Amino acid sequence: MAQAHGERRPSNLLRDVILAVSVAIAILLLILIFKIKGGLIGMVLGAVTVAALIYWLREVERIFRQETQPDEADWLYEIIENGENIIFIARVPGPPDKVKVKIADGTMEIRGGGDFLRRVEIPRGVKILEKSYSNGVLRIKFQRAAASKSSRISSQV
Repeated sequence: MAQAHGERRPSNLLRDVILAVSVAIAILLLILIFKIKGGLIGMVLGAVTVAALIYWLREVERIFRQETQPDEADWLYEIIENGENIIFIARVPGPPDKVKVKIADGTMEIRGGGDFLRRVEIPRGVKILEKSYSNGVLRIKFQRAAASKSSRISSQV
């Protein structure tokens, strides 16, 4: 049985519109600058305009990247229960050496790059069979333990 938790639909429409408008404004400014101030001054003003446009486009991209970081409410993960095994799949920001998983008392704590920290309740007494982290996706395969005892497992992916 698979369960999907959270729902998120990223939209790049606003970013694409801002990019198109910015490029159109830059082209208009360059045309005006060359018509009004020809020669070397026009080329310098055109270069300054292009540099400012590149700077602001990078700032807009950075802001969009920050806003699209998943927060606690819209973080997506999937739990697939398959007989004795449980498979957990989630997007976790890296780099891989920063992604760590700790299990204690029925709670799995996942740490990732930056200040990423999420906690997920899982059945008590599970044992990690496999774990992998590739392209921002964490995959952990658990095995249900026969004896339900409190366990403390620490792992780095």
